[in-house]
Amino acid sequence: MELDELKLAWQTLDRRLQQQTALNLQLLTEARIDKVRSRLRPLWFGQVIQLIVGVLLTVTFANFWVANTGSPALLVSGLLMHAWSVALIISAVTELLLITRIDYAGPVLTIQKSLAQLQMWRLRKAPWLGLPFWLLWMPLTAIAFKVLFGMQMHPGVYYLGIPLGIAGLLASLWFLNWARRPERSHIGEAIDASSAGRSVTRAQQYLDEIAQFGRE
Repeated sequence: MELDELKLAWQTLDRRLQQQTALNLQLLTEARIDKVRSRLRPLWFGQVIQLIVGVLLTVTFANFWVANTGSPALLVSGLLMHAWSVALIISAVTELLLITRIDYAGPVLTIQKSLAQLQMWRLRKAPWLGLPFWLLWMPLTAIAFKVLFGMQMHPGVYYLGIPLGIAGLLASLWFLNWARRPERSHIGEAIDASSAGRSVTRAQQYLDEIAQFGRE
């Protein structure tokens, strides 16, 4: 075989290999994007449920504090839980918008950026919705006591519960700071993965597989 024919054969073989690689990448991309969409679908439904619950709680706590304006303790308790319920709505709406805006037909890099924004939001909002309950359990208990028994809690419960809640909040903040130190990065990463949720974490892994295949 002459040198020109050998070069032509290699070029043809290289072109076919590139075409096969491109086809494999396209098939992998389509399969992984479908899995990303399916992974995020339960999260979307979960946020719809959270939105509905948030609206119901907002109405309930609003009616409660309006009906108990004569009691400072119950009024404050109702207002605090009302505010937390509104935060629940804001969180759900924001997350639904972040999920909805993901363009699955767009480039993988664009999807990765959208998913990173969703993850960042979930990491930021988790402490704001969870940690306050070290203090909010007292207003919630006061409301439940009033609704169930028609009377207010004894003031001594507040004197005991509030210091305990503050101590629990400070301990949680200390633990989060301790867990995110460089020498314990694996603990901080586990906490972040839990806050982000398995759906988001797994969806990111699918996109990473596409990017890794493209680099090989």
